[in-house]
Amino acid sequence: MIYLLAKYALLFLLAAALGFILGYWFSRRNIEDVTESFEDLRNANRRSDEKNWSRLWDRLSAMPEPKETDLSDVHERLDGLSTAVSRLPTPEKPKDVNLQPLAEKLYAIEGAINAIPAPAPQRDVDLQPMNQRLHAIETELASLGKRLGKPAKVESAPRREPREAPRILSAALYGKKDNLRLISGVGPKLEDLLNKNGVYYFWQVAEWNDRDIDIIDERLDAFKGRIGRDDWVSQARRLRAEPGAARMPADI
Repeated sequence: MIYLLAKYALLFLLAAALGFILGYWFSRRNIEDVTESFEDLRNANRRSDEKNWSRLWDRLSAMPEPKETDLSDVHERLDGLSTAVSRLPTPEKPKDVNLQPLAEKLYAIEGAINAIPAPAPQRDVDLQPMNQRLHAIETELASLGKRLGKPAKVESAPRREPREAPRILSAALYGKKDNLRLISGVGPKLEDLLNKNGVYYFWQVAEWNDRDIDIIDERLDAFKGRIGRDDWVSQARRLRAEPGAARMPADI
């Protein structure tokens, strides 16, 4: 009995060993080695990435470089304006010709040109409105040259009676009030105090005499003495000539 059991055990071990050997041989035969395939796939991906990067760089290289806006024509026209102004004949009575409006227009044009923002790449700037405006100014200059050649008789302005008090207004009756804080020494509180006392424009301050200064100074409370110390009158005379400043009405 013991002999039979030992024999069956030996046969079972032999069968298990034979099954293991057959299974290992079968698996080695049917399983493919994917190492080479994986390497081929990785190389293919690398070649694809190189092609994509090469295509991207080719497209970037083919893009045109941004061009700067050519303002040479504008500068030539402005040089022509400068030459035309310099060639205007001198009138017999210079005091009868007021070129201040023309100078203000030219300063405004210069400021507008300097304020032109740098255009984005590959975007053309439409200079047609500017060219039309320059053409209109050239035409006006030509007409002005003819008028200066034969100056017309200019009637003198009516003589104003001397004032006994500064010009005080009930409100900003002659257009938008000036920014009085542009006068050195005038802050928000002092500007509000001046408005409450009827002072809204540079031209009002610019024509103050000593008596006017004394009258206004008495109304400035804690700010007394600022008018003379900071020389408001001289500052206001300069500021009232700026393009954005309100103009003194002729009938006041």
